[in-house]
Order: sequence, then structure tokens, then C-alpha cells
Amino acid sequence: MSTLWRTFIKWRFLANVIFNKFKGFLLSAVPRKKITVIIEQGTLQGIHYKTQASNKPYVSFLGIPYAKPPVGDLRFKPPVKHPGWSGILKAFSVGNMCMQYSFLKNKIAGSEDCLYLNIFVPQEQLEEKKAVMVFIHGGAFNNGSASSEFYSPDYLIDENVIIVTINYRLNALGFLNFDIDECPGNMGLKDQLLAIKWVKANISAFGGDDQNITIFGESAGSASVHCHTLSPQSTGLFQKAIMQSGCMFNPWAFNENHRESAFKLAKHLGCEKDNPQEVVQYLLNVPAIDIVKFTKIEGKTDFTNYEFIPSVESEVVSDRFLPAHPNILVKTASTLPVITGINNMEGMIAFGEDRMRKILNDTEEINGLLESRYSKEIINEVKNFYFNECNLECETTRLENICHLYSDIYFSKDFHRGYNHIITQNISPVFSYEFKFDGEINVCKNILFFLRPTFHSLKGACHADEMGYLFYGRLLGFAPKANSPELKMCRLLSKLWTNFAKTGNPNSQDLSFEWNNTSAEEPKYLLLDGDNTHMVNGLLNSYRVHFWEKISETV
Repeated sequence: MSTLWRTFIKWRFLANVIFNKFKGFLLSAVPRKKITVIIEQGTLQGIHYKTQASNKPYVSFLGIPYAKPPVGDLRFKPPVKHPGWSGILKAFSVGNMCMQYSFLKNKIAGSEDCLYLNIFVPQEQLEEKKAVMVFIHGGAFNNGSASSEFYSPDYLIDENVIIVTINYRLNALGFLNFDIDECPGNMGLKDQLLAIKWVKANISAFGGDDQNITIFGESAGSASVHCHTLSPQSTGLFQKAIMQSGCMFNPWAFNENHRESAFKLAKHLGCEKDNPQEVVQYLLNVPAIDIVKFTKIEGKTDFTNYEFIPSVESEVVSDRFLPAHPNILVKTASTLPVITGINNMEGMIAFGEDRMRKILNDTEEINGLLESRYSKEIINEVKNFYFNECNLECETTRLENICHLYSDIYFSKDFHRGYNHIITQNISPVFSYEFKFDGEINVCKNILFFLRPTFHSLKGACHADEMGYLFYGRLLGFAPKANSPELKMCRLLSKLWTNFAKTGNPNSQDLSFEWNNTSAEEPKYLLLDGDNTHMVNGLLNSYRVHFWEKISETV
């Protein structure tokens, strides 16, 4: 990440931290009603708040431990259920985020003791069991957290559903894989699994319907959701899924060479042994901060440098979460209702880097993006397609074409494979979308425009831009103005997502359009663009998708 990018976000972040600390101090002086809930682990106490836009009452329970701290001998093992506590657990503040490199602070932050979840319960129509939505955060399996400072679900709570957000282990602490029980891989995904099991077992105590659970996520969170739809371990734990900008077939979401990555980490940390058990024993005595330092990714956002991500688990490992490659698991995966989509300018996320200037001026720089996976002949085909054919066929600019190239390589070209197995069985509906809304709380895009004013010609939504319309990010301070198009989009997106969570159908009579499900015979998608929201017939980005399908046949 460039110094300029980090500096802008850091100062915006710090300004809002100071403001929110002051605001929190004022609020703490006001007595707040507390509510007590009893579950198997013990007694919890939550606090009443009101939502940011609608002032509707809800209770938050923050920092609930769902697993034992994964420290000591548990560092690289699957999570162990938390035994509980004595007395009353005052669930008033979020738990530690999982250890990671923080680009805001430019240092390692967080803790190994991080397996906590948060629950947000609306206080309207308490006599009814509420639909439950479990959110899995993104961050390339290396960053992020469930903190309500970043993911405060005010707009979703306004629609009277219970929201749960979860932490899970990241980077090597969450995804190191030596193909042995002492370090089986996918610990982060197994954390998610235990958290979802915890929700199913306990959510009725909070007024939730344990038979009506939807899991949803963005980017790596979306790929995680896809993982849970494929894993036999997750079967029956949830009824619906929402996948936003990510699936297990994206190149950044799955490591084909996990063992090589594992031994490379060990050697970097001073262990030259070849026996996996001996290596893991050595790593258990290495400070966690040193392990995470090695996994730090800085200066690039091409999504190719992440090594500690999901991988196949060995046959000798117990209770495998991913017992086979996703290509194989899709053939036997059960179906369920799904919402899935991408943003129209996903690839804009890479434009904050200094090297983008080189690519804009010299298409030869694109070779570095492709040469590890494709031959020179295919690379030349790609450059001809995006910088000659697309100009004529799509009437796009060079800048847009570079953005589409990044979008397609890392998101779009694999997007349809993420749900094709559901469509072909024709049992459960799939609702496809493209998010194109260009508003003041398109956070990632607006930060980019501040850093690179020359990119203002790009229209639409960057990777993760839709998140500002589902969650209120207190720390960055982006909130919709009253009666604004942005607030309307918050209302619309939250309505669609929560309708789906409640019934499996995103439609309702108070919407001005009908979102029809897609099918293999008649592909279609909803274009989400404010007042211009409408259905579009055909495959999303069909011209570019067909190009990559042709390429895949020759590789």
C-alpha cells in the first residue's frame, strides 16, 4: 500500500477515533438500559442502543467468547468450544481482533486470543422469532475483524433481523497447513464453523430463529460463505447464503501449494527440519508476532501474494473441513437459496498503487500480472482483447479496460462458477446482481479519488464499496445524509438482503421492481444503481466472460 494511501486513511481514521471517543464519553455519562440473557455458557449482559439512521432500539452483546483462546498447544489446531464463565459476563465491548498486519498503524496488531462474536438484537416485535444473519468479514484471509467500529449493522437492524458478526484466525495463524493433526490447515474456516454452530445452539435465547439462519460475507468473507456451502461439515447449519464479490474459485482464495508455503515460513523463522511434527513443535515456541510479520503483505494489491489462505486438507487429518478441491466438492454440494454478485469496477481496488501509473502508460507492465499463469501467446491475446477489441465492442476507455482486466482476473471470470452447481440442479433459486451505485459513501472509491484525482472519469463501484450501504463504519465516519440517494440505497440494499434472510425471496410489495432469479436457460441479474435499479437479461459481463472461457479451454 502506498504511503499516500496509508496517510490519508490514517488521518481520517484518527480524526474519527478522537470524535467517537469523545462521543462515547458523552454517551457513557447517560445511563443505558441493560438486558440479561442466560445461555449454556453462563449469563450475559447487553446494552440498549438506537440505530444511526432510524433511531430504532436494539441491544448489543459484544465480545462473546465462542472458543477457548487458541494459544499454546492450541495455536494451530481447530478451535475448542469455550467452557463458559462464572457470574455475569458484561458484553459491553468488542473482543480483540485476530493478530494481523495493520496498514493503518503500519505494525502488527491484535491478539491470538481473538475468537469472539457480537450479537445485535432489534427490540421491536419481541414476541416473534427473528431471522438471523451471520456476517463473515473480508480481508483476503489476512486482515479484518468483526468490530462494530467497522461493521455496525444499523441499516440491517432497522429491518428487524438479528445480526451476528464473528472473528476468525487469519494469515498463518489461521491457515498454515502441514497436513497433520497438529496443524491441519483451515483453522480460520473451522473457527467460522464453530461460531455458526454456537449461533445455532444459542440464538433462540436472544429471540432468534435457529431454523432460519443466513450466512453472508464480502470478498474473503464471501469466499468463506462459498466454502461453507461446499463443506460437508457445514451442512444443515444455515438455510441461505449471500456471497458478495468472492468465491473459492478466485485465484486469491485458494492455495494449491500450501505445503511449500508452510515450509518456507518455517525456514524463514529459523527451522530447517523436514519432519512436519518437529517443525510445528518449533513454531509453537516462536512468538506469534514473528509468525505474522512473515505473512505481512504491503505495497501490492494484485491478490497473488497471499499464501496462507484456504487449502485442501490431507486424508490423514481428522474432521476435514475441505476434504477435496472445490472443483470436486461442487459436484456433491447440497443446494440452497443464494444471492450472489459483484461490483462493476471491482478492479479499481488496485488503482491506489504507484505502479498503476506504469501500467497506464505501458501495457507491457501487464505481463507481470499474468506471466505466472499464462503463456506469452495468451498474454498477447489478453492485451489485444482489452486494449483493442474492448475499445470497439464496449466503447470503453483505456483506464476502464485496465480496471476491467483487474476485475476479471481476480473476481469476475470465476464469479459464475461459484453458483453454477446450484443453477444446474434447478432446485434452489439464485439471485444474481451487479452493484453499480456511485455515491458519497462508496468508501474505497472515494479514498482512491482523493489520492488519484485523474481517475475521476471512472464510474460505478469499487471492490467493497457496497459495504458502506449495509454497515455503518463508525471509525471512518462515512454516513448517509438525511433524504439522500445514499440513504435510499442503504434502505434498498438492507431491504433486499433482509427480505431474503427472512423468506428466501428478496422481493416484497413495497419495492418498485421484481428481482427475478437467474437460470441456466435464461440468465439475468439485477443492476443495483439507485433510481436506475432494474433487471437485465443475459449473463453478467457476458462478452468478457466468454473470452475467459475460451482462454480456460486452451490452458
